Amino acid sequence: MKRLILTAAALLCTQAHAGAQHLIYPLETAVIQDRDDALAYVQSRYPQTGTLALLDTRQSLLGTHYHFAPQNDAGQPCEGAIVVTTDRQGQLYRLFNSLPDDTADCVLNLPLPPRPHTLLTPPAGEIVPATMTVFDPDPRTATGLALEGDHADVDDIVIPASAYQTVTGIEVTRQNGRLYLVNDRVMAVDIQSMAELETGPEQGLVSVADGSSFAFTRQDTAFRDVNAFYHLDHSLQYLAALGFTGSRALFTAPLKIDAQGQNTNNSTYLTDTGILAMGVGGVPDSEDADVVLHEFGHAINYQLVPDWKGGDSDAIGEGFGDYWAGAYSFWVQRDRNERFELDVFANWDGVVGALKSRRSLNDQEARYDPEMDYRAHVSVNGTLSDQLWSTPLFQTLKQAEAVYGEAAFDEFNRVVLEGMAGMGFGMKMHDLARSTVDAAQRLYPQKPYAQWLNARFKHHGILRDALVLAQSNSALTVTGKNQTELSLALIQSGASALNNVQVDLAMPALNWHQVVRSELVAAGAVTRVNESVSIPASLQCGETLSLNAEISFSQDTAQQPVNYRQELTFTYGVPVLSQPLLHLQQAIPDARQINQNGKILLGEALVALNVPAGAGLVSYDFAIQLSLSHPRFSDLKVTVRAPSGRSVTLLNYQSFPLPEKTDTFTMANTAGLSELLGEPMTGNWVLEVTDRVTGQSGKIHSWGVGAVTGYDCSQTGTSTDPQNKQTTDNPAKPENSSSSGGGSLGLFSLLFGVVMALARRRQF
Repeated sequence: MKRLILTAAALLCTQAHAGAQHLIYPLETAVIQDRDDALAYVQSRYPQTGTLALLDTRQSLLGTHYHFAPQNDAGQPCEGAIVVTTDRQGQLYRLFNSLPDDTADCVLNLPLPPRPHTLLTPPAGEIVPATMTVFDPDPRTATGLALEGDHADVDDIVIPASAYQTVTGIEVTRQNGRLYLVNDRVMAVDIQSMAELETGPEQGLVSVADGSSFAFTRQDTAFRDVNAFYHLDHSLQYLAALGFTGSRALFTAPLKIDAQGQNTNNSTYLTDTGILAMGVGGVPDSEDADVVLHEFGHAINYQLVPDWKGGDSDAIGEGFGDYWAGAYSFWVQRDRNERFELDVFANWDGVVGALKSRRSLNDQEARYDPEMDYRAHVSVNGTLSDQLWSTPLFQTLKQAEAVYGEAAFDEFNRVVLEGMAGMGFGMKMHDLARSTVDAAQRLYPQKPYAQWLNARFKHHGILRDALVLAQSNSALTVTGKNQTELSLALIQSGASALNNVQVDLAMPALNWHQVVRSELVAAGAVTRVNESVSIPASLQCGETLSLNAEISFSQDTAQQPVNYRQELTFTYGVPVLSQPLLHLQQAIPDARQINQNGKILLGEALVALNVPAGAGLVSYDFAIQLSLSHPRFSDLKVTVRAPSGRSVTLLNYQSFPLPEKTDTFTMANTAGLSELLGEPMTGNWVLEVTDRVTGQSGKIHSWGVGAVTGYDCSQTGTSTDPQNKQTTDNPAKPENSSSSGGGSLGLFSLLFGVVMALARRRQF
């Protein structure tokens, strides 16, 4: 098995974002055995914190978490938190800190008192096994069929017998010759009345005679209670099997659920009363295990984090609920050759009726904006908040299952749950992403779960490296006799200064190496590196070159250092295509808001390019060249449509730290381009650039398609000979020199002498 490139410390702390830094990994060691030790440590590190009250002490798979909340002078709880996390031996491991600067005039965070309500609850008695008929997880997934056809009314759909499953050994309670839906984990109740809730029908308590089974179908309203009870009980047992038992148990009393608790087409976990109230509007929610387990996901959130509130917690909770439900549906289908709608949440509840609403677990276009607070079910810059969090989790689970099989479900679910432990009020997605990567590294250091999560969180912009190396042009051109211009930039993308920075740059093919050090690099610093480097005589025109960067820094002098690696790839020489480039300076229209409700009209630029007859077929040497500029590349999606109508995405709302980009997209570096193999090149090719965020516009400078026929490595820019190369001798490298391209002082001045602010508030 491959060793992870990133060290544990790097995986913990490589990312920085706009806004306060919540997760802190202290350098000092401290033994914390109880709440008093935890409080004493916090007060010694933050002497100006004021009065703190212990909210809760909770244990997880990897340690203990002491949750403190600030109080004002009147002893009232304020928004904010500090969580002290230790490992299993009581050694200080991490802090989560969202304390307010001043509690004198703080925003109160008063707990909600339980609203007035009356419940009908089953009686106590003897626990016995029973048999039940259920959907597992729903009729469409169970059969692998789109049963709804053209029916808009769910009651018109014929449910085949194969959609039902008989399950045995389910614990229920026997009392006075009848069986009731209650055990040590779950209690099926009937809400008789509840303030501020449009309660559902009063179905009473579902029971059967002793010796009978709970054999209902969806034509019987009792089926809803049975189905919801079974899936909730199964998921609670699964939590215990993952290790959340004993002192780590998340639920210590039966979790109450009313399968017909609301008259609306909505289900809710009522945090004040601790009840899951399921909706009966449209498709009754209790018929779909996805919805039951999604609501259970909210209950898990509040048990792992007692002050689950503020920041991005609403969207995270929705995304986690979708993930928890999707993971179970995936597990049910784990042995199937063809899996049914694996990336869809609520396959049954959301597919029919007047309000069709199925969320995706594979929204690859979702992008995170750290300056925004993500609420539940809202769209930010074209991204649905729920899908932004569920997608990287679920897609990593799929990746893990493809490699490790069934064992991946338990392992990865432990990672996701442990990642939430130790979070607190006001958490942001990047906080929880860092914690989840951290949990993966600590729980399974010999498996690449941490790497996979890190990559997916970066894809969505949830995690970003604090120092980023970037290039405007992927080609190295000849600028003089036996010389090439190495051009790159180092960008500090964090919100605060970095300490003790060291960047070790190396390009072995050019015999170039440089070490750069600085005690302090300001937030938003952008440094251009333009250095003339000698071309070795052995370098072949068209050769691929790698520039490696070993990066190290500290968030502050009291925290653990960060270490990670980045790599840039160049080609020596400009690729020459069989078809001429189309040169233009066409504007990319900015997206614009068209009404007061925030509706956005996308900005679109379309550029057609005609390839004449006789151009041949798309082969493995096919490439697309593109040059464009934009102040914020994360606004843009760039696709190319072939004459056949097939399209390939080149850029997909991905962050790029420089305002200009010139690149050659090939079969080797662009996923999906191989789908065009064998197609005729003749005809109209269309470049489509879409802008989905208001505030910035850009330009398309040039683009083209064709076979790569060679590389231009001449100074005049006229050669297309793929074997053309510079032949002048490479000057002897002085002994003990750290670089063949200049002294360290010169590059130090280049790297850290030019600083400008990158961060700016987006306009929406």
